Amino acid sequence: MGKLVIDLGHGGHDPGAIGVNKTHESDVVLAIGKELNELLKGYELEVKFTRLSNVYLSLSERAKIANNFKADYFLSIHINSATDSSVRGVEVWQYSNRNDKLNKFSNGLCEDVAKIFNVRNRGVKLSQKLSVLKNTDMPAALIEVDFISNVNAENDLKISSNIKLVALAIKDNLIGLFELESVTSDVLYKVCIGAFKDKNNALNQIKLAKERGFKEAYII
Repeated sequence: MGKLVIDLGHGGHDPGAIGVNKTHESDVVLAIGKELNELLKGYELEVKFTRLSNVYLSLSERAKIANNFKADYFLSIHINSATDSSVRGVEVWQYSNRNDKLNKFSNGLCEDVAKIFNVRNRGVKLSQKLSVLKNTDMPAALIEVDFISNVNAENDLKISSNIKLVALAIKDNLIGLFELESVTSDVLYKVCIGAFKDKNNALNQIKLAKERGFKEAYII
């Protein structure tokens, strides 16, 4: 079974980058992480998060968690910032480009997240200075989802549906990275249209439902 560590940047007394409207990077990545935690349940994958609450961890602690866990891959999630408030876009950082599977993952993640916000795909970049990339023993990537210094990006990152889409994009690309099989569910959800005292009204409702394409409609 594959092993993955997901690092949610900043936290606790370290808010990370702060938007014009005082949105904290640490809160945004925590929201993404919580969604991602739910999405990854049921897969044949051991996942450890460096944090799933608003706590502070040093950079060395984050790398140590991944190394002690002996993870196959490490992913750190961040939100970018720039002095130029017009800048937007998504980018992924790696220590090197020697791992083809990680390269594919990072490129796919850039493409998918850029489409969510309709922003520039800034691509995969290399750095041997970023602490969590330099000090982890396994192939590692760090995604900068967008620029919180841009007020439009900040607003987009406060929308829960966008947070869910980012988490879903990360999950889908992780499935490819670890070559996981899709999770199937045996859970069925029943939909009740209404309750009627007159049976004829119930029969008419069933007829209407079936005419609209709900072929499995029936009376309880």
